[in-house]
Amino acid sequence: MPVDPSTPPARRPPWQQLLPLLAGAVVLLLVLSGALQRLDNWFYDVAISQRPLGKAADDPILIEVDNRSLAEMGNWPWPRELHAHLIRQLQSAKAVGLDIALAESTLSSSRPDQALASAIHDNGKVVSPVFPENSGGVLTETRPLPLFAAASNRLGHTDFERDDDGIVRRGYLHAGLGSADYPAFARAVLDVAEGKPANSAGTLVHSRDEPWVRSDEIMVPYGKGAEPFQRLSYIDALANTDPELFRNRIVLIGVTAAGLGDMHTTPLSAGAGSMPGVVINAYLLRGLQDGSLIRPLTLTQQALFSLLLVLGLDYLLSPWGRRRNALQAYAAASAIPALISIAGLLLARYWFAPVSCMLVLLVCGFARFIERQASLQTLATTDGLTQLANRRHFDEVFIPAIDRQRNASQPLAFILLDIDHFKLYNDQYGHYAGDMILKRVAHVLQDTFKRKGVLPARLGGEEFGVLMPGTSMQEAVDAAETFRQRLEDLDLPHDGSPLHKVTCSIGVAARVPQPDDTAQRIYEEADGALYIAKRSGRNVVSPASS
Repeated sequence: MPVDPSTPPARRPPWQQLLPLLAGAVVLLLVLSGALQRLDNWFYDVAISQRPLGKAADDPILIEVDNRSLAEMGNWPWPRELHAHLIRQLQSAKAVGLDIALAESTLSSSRPDQALASAIHDNGKVVSPVFPENSGGVLTETRPLPLFAAASNRLGHTDFERDDDGIVRRGYLHAGLGSADYPAFARAVLDVAEGKPANSAGTLVHSRDEPWVRSDEIMVPYGKGAEPFQRLSYIDALANTDPELFRNRIVLIGVTAAGLGDMHTTPLSAGAGSMPGVVINAYLLRGLQDGSLIRPLTLTQQALFSLLLVLGLDYLLSPWGRRRNALQAYAAASAIPALISIAGLLLARYWFAPVSCMLVLLVCGFARFIERQASLQTLATTDGLTQLANRRHFDEVFIPAIDRQRNASQPLAFILLDIDHFKLYNDQYGHYAGDMILKRVAHVLQDTFKRKGVLPARLGGEEFGVLMPGTSMQEAVDAAETFRQRLEDLDLPHDGSPLHKVTCSIGVAARVPQPDDTAQRIYEEADGALYIAKRSGRNVVSPASS
């Protein structure tokens, strides 16, 4: 049935109309503030731990200073001649990453340092590390001795960022003191292996007062399965291994023994001790080799993608908000950001943090569910044609209102009205036109009785009622008269009425409820007054006799 344009449609509450905007604002706030960062980190740890890894013929070789080597070769640090001997054995390697801090000279003699520098220079493919060190909460730079730095093919930084929970998940392809001059250690090693020329900026020296600068953020490509590199004990590499093993292979040298070197907690090692920095570099190197390095979305990209995802899914799901399974639909949809995140991680090698979207979609689902429950409640208590309260709701409110007014010794007014000659109107103009008249009457009722606590209702057919707590007889009669006059002033044609327009007759009952007063008794008093109004010629307001 078409809606009469003169009758305003029932409007949804403002919060329901603004729900998509509120959802968008909340997801932006969560993303930009990082409020759910720990949950996103947890999700990343679970996802990355399921990322499959595989072995390849060109996997890097990690020569590790492990506990076995220490047991057989003595306490650390070892004579630098040993490192020089090993590096000379790696002459056929494509690149050598010497991930060992060599920032202090040998005090007893310069010969060990010169021997190692000579081996590094003669090899020509050695990358030495620049370590960022935390000094009073500020990152500073620790470089190799100038002798070793000059002999190296290039320098690379070994900067791994710890998240708030102390776990290393990310690194940077460029970093350095004052400016991001140094490539990541793994990047520098791969550049040597690929024959790329060194960047002279890597040799720049900045003041220690300058801040440590990072750029090109990446996620360390951890995963499950066999490690994507080959491990070899230092003592075996030094004495028991054919140098041909290293031909055209990339070699990393570093400390993995417990208690030595730089140790970090990672998603893979959180429950099983720390992971040495050289192992993290091996993961990064393998990720760079096979193109599986993971890049996180920038904060701007994360915010915009989260916003579009939430708004898009809420738009698609909003029709479900009126269905019984609205909450289940949104709960299922909240898994979509998680699936997108996992797919991006495994297939596109991008990291999208999904938890903010998941949470906001769940909240939207609850909001839609509450909206539906409220709509059902409205349907159960509202007359479908006029949008006034229906008889059921009116009866539910009437009895408690009598008790409240009786206990407060305050008056209660009940207005009962009936459209004059309505049957004749239907017979002459048809039931559709009759429905339009009922809606017009309801509109005038709503416009006249707007005071808080007043309840206008359609009681059945052409009969309407208004419950007015705290209203005396005279006030109720005045309000009824105002309504009667407004309806008459509309001049709605009604040829079956002596006045040739739509009017109504009104009966009013009002007083402080007495102990023996019931809803039925008050209703009958107003009905009796309505009967008198009709007997008096209609289109009048008749108060009930006290």
